[in-house]
Amino acid sequence: MPIDLAVLAATLVTSFLVPYVKLGAHKIAEALADKVGEAATQEVTGLTNKIWNRVKSVFSSEGEQFTLLQLNENPDAARPLVESLLKKKLQADPQLAEEFEQLIQTPIAGGSSTGAQIMSAHIAGIVDARGANFSGAQGVNLTGVSIGDPRGLTPITPGAETPKK
Repeated sequence: MPIDLAVLAATLVTSFLVPYVKLGAHKIAEALADKVGEAATQEVTGLTNKIWNRVKSVFSSEGEQFTLLQLNENPDAARPLVESLLKKKLQADPQLAEEFEQLIQTPIAGGSSTGAQIMSAHIAGIVDARGANFSGAQGVNLTGVSIGDPRGLTPITPGAETPKK
C-alpha cells in the first residue's frame, strides 16, 4: 500500500514536531511518565528528538530553516507551512518518506496494542479508547453499525428497549 504523503507529513508535524516545540522533550517525558512505563517514555522522547533532528537536516535552505524557526516561535500558525514543505520533501525523496513511515510505525516497547486484525473487509473501523477520559468532553460522537451479523445477533443499545425477534 503506497504511503499517503499528506497524512505522513501531517502526522509528523502534528504528533511530533508541534508538541516538541511547544513542550520540549523534557516536558513530553514528564507528561508520559504517569501514563506509560519508563522504557516507553524514553523511546517516545528519543523518537521525537530523532524526527525533529531529521526534519531539521532536510530543511537545509535558508528559507526552510526560517520556517522551522517560525514553527518554534508560533507553532500553530507555522504548522500548515511546515506540513506543506515537508510533503514536498517527501514527494521528492521516496526514501525519506519510507524512513519517516518506518519511524512512526515502529512499535514502542512497553506500549499497548489492541491485537485487532481486519482481513477482507469492505468497511471496518476500530475505536480503542482504553484509558480515555471523556469527562467534560464536548462534541464526542462514537457510532457503531453491525451489518449482516452471521450469528443473527442484534446489537443492544444501553438504555434502549431490548429488540424482539
